[in-house]
Amino acid sequence: MIILKQNTHIFLKEPYKKKPLKKRLKKKGLSSKESKVLGLNKLKEGEAKFEDLLPIHKLWCEYMTQVGFKDEDLACADYHGCFLTVTKTTTPSLLRKSGIVAMESMNTFTIVDEHDKVHVLPKRGSVFSFSINSVVINIFGNNFLFRTGERTMKKVSRPRIISL
Repeated sequence: MIILKQNTHIFLKEPYKKKPLKKRLKKKGLSSKESKVLGLNKLKEGEAKFEDLLPIHKLWCEYMTQVGFKDEDLACADYHGCFLTVTKTTTPSLLRKSGIVAMESMNTFTIVDEHDKVHVLPKRGSVFSFSINSVVINIFGNNFLFRTGERTMKKVSRPRIISL
């Protein structure tokens, strides 16, 4: 027979001892070299189709009607989904190329045309045009030599965008 004393406590674990903390391993992102080897920064032929980008273009048109047509707003806008046409360029083979912007980097627009071909258009030395609600707007690629995230956050002092 077990006799228990009154007002006694039995502790299974000592409450004042702290458990050792497990160090969490931080997930590291890919380095630029690794992402280049994997081909994450490039769009290959057949990865994006023109028909798949049409809903993105419709969303972009709604977005641009909300943003407005002021020069400051156009300079800070996102152009993924825009139907761009090259109107002037230093590279004659890219003249009059048009398609929906699938990717934008610091120096290039990557577009997919109606025949599902991928074209990489340099921003430097090019003039692009697009239309919204029957308004044709020309943008100079030299003014867009920023990453998309940096351009949208940056306050533009004097944009050089010409609306026609």
